Amino acid sequence: MENTWTLAAVAAVSRQDVFFALALAATLATVALLVVTLRLEQRRRHDPTARPDRRGAHADPRDPREALALVGDTLAATHNPKALLPVILRATAEATGAAAGRLIDAGEEISSVGAIPLGSEPLELELASPGEGQTTMLLYAPAGGFDAEAERLAVWLASQAAIALENARLHHVVQRQAVTDELTGLVNRRRFMSALGHEIGRATRTMPPSIILSDLDDFKRVNDRFGHPIGDELLQSFADALRAHVRDIDIPARLGGEEFAVLLPETSLEGARAVAERLQQFLATSPLLVGPGRDIRTTASFGVAQLVEGEPADTLLRRADAALYQAKADGKNTVVAAEITAA
Repeated sequence: MENTWTLAAVAAVSRQDVFFALALAATLATVALLVVTLRLEQRRRHDPTARPDRRGAHADPRDPREALALVGDTLAATHNPKALLPVILRATAEATGAAAGRLIDAGEEISSVGAIPLGSEPLELELASPGEGQTTMLLYAPAGGFDAEAERLAVWLASQAAIALENARLHHVVQRQAVTDELTGLVNRRRFMSALGHEIGRATRTMPPSIILSDLDDFKRVNDRFGHPIGDELLQSFADALRAHVRDIDIPARLGGEEFAVLLPETSLEGARAVAERLQQFLATSPLLVGPGRDIRTTASFGVAQLVEGEPADTLLRRADAALYQAKADGKNTVVAAEITAA
């Protein structure tokens, strides 16, 4: 059973690492280009031998590269689209000389700068949407209005901001996929092991954590009789049951196949066993899937273990897995708690 987890986890992590690397590379490339552009511009500004442009001056004070650099710095610091939006608005308003600006997402204002001149009609710019609805940036012209150059600059900055927002959104999606089981929405083995390591690291200051390993009984029969789509629905329903029976601070996970786990911080062995028994009783009395002409019931076996002082994560998992194996050997549909022994 443990070898099955390992093989499934290696394959999943490999795919997730590839996706994560691609998204991260795209984001870093964008930021690198912005930083290089900014540095070249700064060097040119401070070089007394720099050639003036045809108007006999150096850069226009509305140089778009400064605005892009500001967005790039923020993109490097956070990949949250919502955090980028106010920066984009402020940078674009300053670069174009706008008197004011607003950001409207799904019909609601989410950010604003400056004071809107009375009777001013805004320049509307559509941005990539970080939420459910379209995001629109409204720029209000200063006295005398926008000239043609300022309008072109606003449109160009909006297009570059849309790229930055899309990079941030993709990074967020890939990052979430790297730690989330796609079918059930629970955390995956990789994230579970990370959280377990964190809890082990703080166990000396609090009550040690406990874990529950769970395996749906005779799951293969469900797939053979009803098909894999129904089997997937059953796994999703079991994941929902896990969420409903644990605390907000607990971390339910799908380790692979029909095998699940729950990390319970600061929880005694008796407390973890009580959670497992509640789940067992729920499954015994309630069908997980209800459909026309059929209700699908299932049971599960549970292995429970609490961390022993000085015990590494893999040893704790082996003890919980041994308890789960014993629950299967005892006839399934039962809970077995691992004995607490010295590390």
